[in-house]
Amino acid sequence: MQFITIRFLHLEGFVQKLKAFALMGKIRNEPWKASGLLFAKQLGTGGGKGFSIWPDWGTYAFLGLWDSEESAQQFFEQDERWRKFSGLSHSISGWDATPWKGHGTWNNLQPFDFEDDQEPWNGPVAVITRASIRRSQALRFWMNVPSSSRGIENQAGLIYAKGVGEVPLFEQATFSLWENVQALDAFAYRSRSHAPMIKKTRQYQWYSEEMFVRMNTKKIINYKL
Repeated sequence: MQFITIRFLHLEGFVQKLKAFALMGKIRNEPWKASGLLFAKQLGTGGGKGFSIWPDWGTYAFLGLWDSEESAQQFFEQDERWRKFSGLSHSISGWDATPWKGHGTWNNLQPFDFEDDQEPWNGPVAVITRASIRRSQALRFWMNVPSSSRGIENQAGLIYAKGVGEVPLFEQATFSLWENVQALDAFAYRSRSHAPMIKKTRQYQWYSEEMFVRMNTKKIINYKL
């Protein structure tokens, strides 16, 4: 079964943040390579809770999709590129998970395998929502983000959420973690702040590409280096 790792690298101090920014610029166009690695993204984050046009210079994110948990463990223990990047961090948080349900593509790829006969999941649920914003709709999209982000920040059952992105303003995603599927569904289908955003997405066709992935969370990580 595929194995997903989400990591947030938290930095403190001007020097460390400057080093991380420089390293991001140097390696952002170099694909991650490791044994068992199926798909990977190294991402910046937005200011505040992440739903902002302004970057968060103190937080970066990493998404890895693996052929097994053992491959992921070996990477985090031995990969030199990861050790250089994570070595700048004050702390690392995130989660390990397996694919559950989803649809859509990321850069024209759908790397996640979703099993048809998955059993109900009662534990924490993690979510990736990702989209490429049409250039013609970027201004309208970002004008609507503040009201929508306030809704998710105050949502019952939300453990953590952060807006992330590859290209500022146009390539955006959200990684979020929920106590259970009931809390997630309450936000996705019944939230007063989220429903209008969904309606406008369809009305204005904001996205040229989008992806939605639910994950069964196996382990929540929050530790200091």
